Amino acid sequence: MSRASRRPRAAALAFTALAALSLSTVAAGSAQAASVATWDRVAQCESTGDWSYYKAGWPYYGGLQITKSTWEAYGGTQYAPMPHQATKQQQILTAERILAGQGAGAWAAKCNGGLSTDHANPYPSPTAPVSKAGDLFHATRLVDGNWTSFSPLDGYAGSAFFNGSQDAIAATPDGSTQTLATGADGNLYHTARYPNGSWTGWAPLDGYAGAARFAARAEAIAGMPNGDTQVMAIGKDGKIYHNARYASGSWQGWLPIGDWSAQKIAAAGLPDGSMQVLITGSDGNVYHNVRAVNGTWQGWNGVAGLGAATFQAKDVAIAGMPNGDTQLLATGSDGKIYHSARYASGSWQDWNVVDGYAGAAGFQSGSFAITGMPNGDAQLIAVGNDGVVYHNARYASGSWQGWWSTSFGGQKVAVAGLPDGSAQMVVSRS
Repeated sequence: MSRASRRPRAAALAFTALAALSLSTVAAGSAQAASVATWDRVAQCESTGDWSYYKAGWPYYGGLQITKSTWEAYGGTQYAPMPHQATKQQQILTAERILAGQGAGAWAAKCNGGLSTDHANPYPSPTAPVSKAGDLFHATRLVDGNWTSFSPLDGYAGSAFFNGSQDAIAATPDGSTQTLATGADGNLYHTARYPNGSWTGWAPLDGYAGAARFAARAEAIAGMPNGDTQVMAIGKDGKIYHNARYASGSWQGWLPIGDWSAQKIAAAGLPDGSMQVLITGSDGNVYHNVRAVNGTWQGWNGVAGLGAATFQAKDVAIAGMPNGDTQLLATGSDGKIYHSARYASGSWQDWNVVDGYAGAAGFQSGSFAITGMPNGDAQLIAVGNDGVVYHNARYASGSWQGWWSTSFGGQKVAVAGLPDGSAQMVVSRS
């Protein structure tokens, strides 16, 4: 890593060779990019502008002081074995990918001025694919707690990126993940990632009642113990619909769930094969439903609020736990994230505000997600009011890890816990 990676923050991120980004991820106008002039200033601070800097026994090389392991992880070896052996342009191109993955904090604070605010492509090309706000990126939190960096998802029908307004992800028992996203055309798309890291590629979902496509305002997906995934969506008419993707890869088809309307929706699979669904109704209140193993629905019931009959929320999230409980998140009228739980017995825990970052009284968020883990922990991911993606965990004991910054700018987030104890994230970038 760069010289700054000896500090606690960068050490906690511990990006690996799995995080290497393709050259196409760096594009004009990216939220993670900087001009040649800015990189020159960083190099002047890091190495007095010596792009061939090398000192025996010193682990940082080249003008931008990049370690050998980080150079390899972010694709620098396509240019030269070591950073100081590459040209200035090649070092900057590799540093752009490090910036996209780790943020400006990968370099010493006294040297990284401008990296967070420049946003200029240092070497624009009229033929290079351009990443823009809303493109989906994927990362993995490994079993040991380390993270890969965020890498872009390929787009639909050969395009370089997938641009989406909403996203959802769920894991299945074989270690695969299933991802849904609402594309720029407003229609719902699906892709799957296999345990070996390969992807099926995006495919549009057929619409309801013979329509060619399903236009969605919001969506949720839940992994089930038998390998199926249950899909919930809010159609363009505001109504709630259900679908299922069977383990075989075939689809059930859409079915409307009553005549209720909703603004937001979340779903979680349970160990017994049932599914629980949360919505923010058209009235802004939170409602809960259960889909039994036999496919019947319990019906919508209001979720009690803080001193109110129902909890008013702008958004909701839900996770199924190994013991049959569910963990719930919702944003209150104050914009803060609140946490609750529905126990396997059917009783509920009261709502409690989730502590904020760095000692703040609460965490304000525009998008968040939660997933259950095999050991009984819950992993959380959220976009703070600064536009940065943060991670937290609620341990099985009920204590909290606390928020830490991934340094990646995002708009919408989704997370899924896998059977091996890792977790995968999908984020639409800012």
